[in-house]
Amino acid sequence: MSGSRAGTAAAVRRLREENLRAVLEHAWDAPGEDGSPTALTGSDLMGATGLSRATVHDVCEELIERGWLHELANARTSGAYVKGRPARRYAFAARAGVVVGVDAGVRRLSATVADLRGEVLGGASATVEHDHERTSVAERLAALESTALAALADAGAAGGDVLAAAVGVPAPVAADGRTAFAGNPYWEFTNPGISTHLHRRFGWHAVTDNDANLAALAEDHRGHGRGVRHHVTLLAGERFGAGVVEDGRLLRGARGGAGEMRYLDLVSGVGSTDGVAKVLRELARARGGRGEAEQVLTAARDGDRAARALVRTAGLRLTRVVATLAGFADPERIVLAGAVAASAEPLLEVVRAELPRFLAEPRPQVVASGLGADVVVLGAVERAVQEVRARALELVPDR
Repeated sequence: MSGSRAGTAAAVRRLREENLRAVLEHAWDAPGEDGSPTALTGSDLMGATGLSRATVHDVCEELIERGWLHELANARTSGAYVKGRPARRYAFAARAGVVVGVDAGVRRLSATVADLRGEVLGGASATVEHDHERTSVAERLAALESTALAALADAGAAGGDVLAAAVGVPAPVAADGRTAFAGNPYWEFTNPGISTHLHRRFGWHAVTDNDANLAALAEDHRGHGRGVRHHVTLLAGERFGAGVVEDGRLLRGARGGAGEMRYLDLVSGVGSTDGVAKVLRELARARGGRGEAEQVLTAARDGDRAARALVRTAGLRLTRVVATLAGFADPERIVLAGAVAASAEPLLEVVRAELPRFLAEPRPQVVASGLGADVVVLGAVERAVQEVRARALELVPDR
């Protein structure tokens, strides 16, 4: 084939792919009520994409063949009266495959299976006591595998249905899915090449990301970050970690280290990256008590004086963390996320009262996430859906 013919053929293929993607993207973003498929006519797709009627129907035929669309019964077939020729109707095949999102913490593993619009189909979780000094990497990977497979079983899906998986870990993650920073045994343990392992084990397209980044993605997609161009999601459980969204874009840094909070070792009144859950648990035990952070926070909310004293100590420390984040990121909103968020109001009362000591107006709004303990896994689902969308024309989903 001559150079000019080859160039023409390549241009035709590029145009075809652009048309396929335009129609697919519009269909993907048109969810129906209560999860029902949205009926899109050729006219709907023409208006959304600017393509001709013939091109739209031709493209839809190919997307049906590829498994991304299905054709719905027309109005006449469904029994409704229509004058003239009934319009062909199409819908995105949200169940053409599934995605898996995993929060791979060191005290809890959680996995969620969702359809290709992120609607949850099933899930599973496991309480673990993973310790980088005592737990083997093989044990950590086996526990992660079993949790993901249990979630698939709960969703009525199988490993072969998975088009993408995303895993959140409490470590910085570079673009290749690995933790580039050497010399930190905790980080090396929490992210022992998870995405590579899942691909080799199950053949899944898998990505690993920082857990706070995924929490920020969840807040941006379905939480307190929606409609906010500049926000920070602060995971405050066992360790502090931040996901920073600047002008609508998640900041990652050169090696995935943006939002890592190692600098807290140097901050007066903070001194470490230990999160609220760990600090409250240890404060309670040091005073002869027992219980997790959520129990202490609930008791403080109910007026228990000893619990309120512990919460004030943790809240003063949290205020300094919030102030440092506000100082370098200048967000409109800081979202306290993770397992403590549901009972965090006593903490936030302290933060809101004390923050003026450190920051002049305008100060960021500080709120508790409404996404609960699953904020990371919901962000992982969103990341996995993004992966499928980016690679959709390379995939052949189940039909």
